[in-house]
Amino acid sequence: MSRWLAIAFVLTGAGCYGFVSVLAKLGYTRGLQVGHVNAGQFAAGTLLLWGIAACLGSKGAYKRVTRNAVLKLMAAGTLMGLTGSLLNAAIKLVPASIAIVLLFQFVWIGVLYDGLFRRVKPDGRSLLAIAITILGASFAANVWGGQFMKLSALGVALGLCSAFSYAGTLYVSGRVETEVSPWLRGSLMASGALILVLCVYPPTYLASPDVPWGWFTLFGIVLGLIGVAVPTVCFNLGAPSLSVGLTSMLGSIELPVAVLMARVVLSEPVSLLQVSGICLILGGIAAKGARIGRRRRTLSEQTGARSLGQ
Repeated sequence: MSRWLAIAFVLTGAGCYGFVSVLAKLGYTRGLQVGHVNAGQFAAGTLLLWGIAACLGSKGAYKRVTRNAVLKLMAAGTLMGLTGSLLNAAIKLVPASIAIVLLFQFVWIGVLYDGLFRRVKPDGRSLLAIAITILGASFAANVWGGQFMKLSALGVALGLCSAFSYAGTLYVSGRVETEVSPWLRGSLMASGALILVLCVYPPTYLASPDVPWGWFTLFGIVLGLIGVAVPTVCFNLGAPSLSVGLTSMLGSIELPVAVLMARVVLSEPVSLLQVSGICLILGGIAAKGARIGRRRRTLSEQTGARSLGQ
C-alpha cells in the first residue's frame, strides 16, 4: 500500500471518531439514555465487524487461532468498551468539546503507563509533551475562566477516567496476540467491548415502553458504523504501513474534528483560548509522536548494524 493511501485511511478512521461525541449528544436530545447509546453502538459495530471478517478474512487463518488467544483479545476489548461507556456518560453531563479534551489526556497517561509497567523513564521530549498537553487542556477546558467551575464534577471525572482506559486500550492493543488476523482481532475485541457494555448497562431497559425504538435503531447503526466498524477497518488497513509516531499524530485529527462538529452541530461555544489549548494538545501529541518515531528508527538502525556485523 502506498504511504499516502495509508495516511488517508488513518485520517478517515480518526476523523470518524471525532463525530462520535456529537452523535451521542444528539442521541441524548432525542430521548436516548447512556445505556441505549452504548449498547446500540457496540452491538451494531460488532455485527458489522464480524460481517467484514467473514467476507475478507482467511478461513484457514481463523482455524489456527487458539482459545487462549480469543480470550485474551476479548479481555483486551473490554477496555475499548469501558472507554466508550465512560466517554458517553461524560458527554451527557458536560459539553462534548470538553469531554473530548479530557479524553485526550491519554497522551501523558500513556507515558505514565510506560513508566509503571515497562519501567521506561520519560526523557526530556516526553516531559515536554506532558507539560504542553496539560497546559493545553487547561486552556481548552477553560480552567482559567469561571465556566469550568460550573461543570459537573462527575462528568469531568468520567472524562478523565475515559482517558485512562483509552491509554490502556492503546497500550494492550499493540501487544496482545498481534499474530492474529487483523480482521479477527478487531471483531474479537469489539465482542469483548460489547460484553462489558452489556454488563455495565444490562439491557433491561429494552422492556420499557418508553424506549424510542426509531432513534435507538438509527443512532445504534450510525454510531456502530462510524464509531466502531469504519475506524477499525481503516486503522487495520493504514496503520501497519506507517510508523507508530506518525499514526499517533494523524490520529489526533479526532480532537479538532470533534470540537468543530460540537461548534457547528451543537452550537457549543468555543473561545479563542480554547482553540489555543487544542493547538497545544496537538503539539504535545506531535512531540510525543516524534519521540516514538525517532526511537523506532534508532532501533531499526541498530538492528541493521548488528545484522551487517554478523
